[in-house]
Amino acid sequence: QAHSGATVMADRRDALLGASMLVVYARELANRFDGVLHTAVGKLDVYPNSPVVVPSEVKLLLDLRCSDEAVLAKANELLRAKIEEISAEARVEITSELSHEWGINPYQPEGVELARAAASDLGLSNDEILTVAGHDSINMKEIVPTVMLFVPSVEGISHNEGEFTSEADMLAGLATLTEVVRRLAHGSLS
Repeated sequence: QAHSGATVMADRRDALLGASMLVVYARELANRFDGVLHTAVGKLDVYPNSPVVVPSEVKLLLDLRCSDEAVLAKANELLRAKIEEISAEARVEITSELSHEWGINPYQPEGVELARAAASDLGLSNDEILTVAGHDSINMKEIVPTVMLFVPSVEGISHNEGEFTSEADMLAGLATLTEVVRRLAHGSLS
């Protein structure tokens, strides 16, 4: 690391510069596979995180999600190549570590059908949606039939302080969940 005032620009090895280039490239990847690939950098830890020091280390979590495994493989390939370019251009060492990975593995049809039937029998509209969200269901669906239930949010905004779901939609979601659990308790799935 170096002092931000005393070290000339040409002599710096700015880890945050390299990390910032990766953040921008993640968005460029998403734009390249528009509407198909989801990317995010949801965590960035800068060391020493001082206003007068050029960062010597940055750890970040770069998330790639896609329902098309071929697109995901291509995005990973492009990312690996870009990491080498950024490393050379920013004059920093970049190491990557895969923290977790899931292939495309749909929910079991019996769990999906149970939820669909419960909502329909309650007179509620419903539809299957493709999601690249996983939550705990990613781990559980390997053990038992699993389904994720979603309720509509105004303008589709989710996981954001602007998220709003009407009371009627929340109650409909609760009724559906209650009916699914009731049916499970009565042996609808073995």
